[in-house]
Amino acid sequence: MDSAATVRSLGATHAIAVDLADAARSPDAGGRLLRRHLARALVARMADVPVAEVRLSRTSLGAPVVVTPAGWYISQSGRGGDWLIGASRQPIAVDREPLDDAPPLRDMLAPAEIQALDRLAPADQPLDWLRRWTIKEAHAKLIGSPLRIRPEAIETRLDTAVEATATFEGVSHCWTWTTATAIETVAIWA
Repeated sequence: MDSAATVRSLGATHAIAVDLADAARSPDAGGRLLRRHLARALVARMADVPVAEVRLSRTSLGAPVVVTPAGWYISQSGRGGDWLIGASRQPIAVDREPLDDAPPLRDMLAPAEIQALDRLAPADQPLDWLRRWTIKEAHAKLIGSPLRIRPEAIETRLDTAVEATATFEGVSHCWTWTTATAIETVAIWA
């Protein structure tokens, strides 16, 4: 967000009626409006169109979608002031989880994931669990209806330090990394 072009793009965004209506439905209206502006600026930059031509909406389940320009996809994740926004010409999903969050319960893992976790040193297990959780969340968002999917139904496989796959109603290829404050994951269909 620190490049001059990005600052110009963000500065060129303005609150349009649909953005204001979307933000009004949120207890964090200002933050939601800012995230929407950032997403519009990102799509505009990647699609090489004026920000004013970018229109966003939400699915019936609340996921953000690009209305115009056609053929673009977005995903967002985060809380507070820290967000991850992804945009692509193919379906994309992102998830971001703070490192200070306690790992979810083990019963949210598939049996093979529990076995892989148990092979790690106890000190390494929370980070591995949280990494797998972000992969599961991103994959569920990619499917489009994350709330209907039991987390343990999504199986993750950690292929390298930054690549993974998730399987449930299809296979996604995931890239995941750890920052100073969070684990972030991007997923696309394999």
